Amino acid sequence: MNLSLRIDESTENIKMLKIILPLFITLFCLSANAAEAPSSKEALLERFLEAHEAKSYSDIEALINWDGVRKYKAKMIRVYTRNNFGRKVLKTEFEAADTEFLKSFAVGPKKYHSNLPVTHLMRIYFEDTVGDEEPEFGSVVYLVGQNSDGYQIAIAVNDQKS
Repeated sequence: MNLSLRIDESTENIKMLKIILPLFITLFCLSANAAEAPSSKEALLERFLEAHEAKSYSDIEALINWDGVRKYKAKMIRVYTRNNFGRKVLKTEFEAADTEFLKSFAVGPKKYHSNLPVTHLMRIYFEDTVGDEEPEFGSVVYLVGQNSDGYQIAIAVNDQKS
C-alpha cells in the first residue's frame, strides 16, 4: 500500500511538471529577450517610449549602462526620469553627437567621460503645461551609446584619472 501511494504521488508530480515546465521555459525566454540590449538606436527609442508610457522605471533602468555610475547619480537619474512620467511626448529626434568631446571633457576642475562610446543624442520633446497656462515645451537629451551587446543610454561619469 505504501508503494502504491508513492507511485501515485510520483505520477502526479510528473503531470504537474509537464504543466509547469513549459511555463517556466516561456517566462525564462521572455525575460532573457527583454534583457537584451536594443539592436538599433530606433529600437532603443521605441523601448524607452513604451516604458515611459507605461511609467515603468525598471524598464527604462534596463536601457541604461550603469558602469561607473555612483549611487547618488543613479538616484538623481531615477528621480528625474520619474518626474517626466505623465508628460506628453510631442516628438523625438536623433542628433549628431560630438563623440570626441564625450570621450573626455571637463566641468570646472572635474573631468568626465561617457561610460559607452556615444553614437548619437536622443532628444525627446515634452509638453510642459501646468494648469491653465499656455503650453510650454521642453526637451530631454540622452546620450545613445553602443557596445558589442547593442545600444544603451550612456551616462557621463567621473574620470577616475583626474
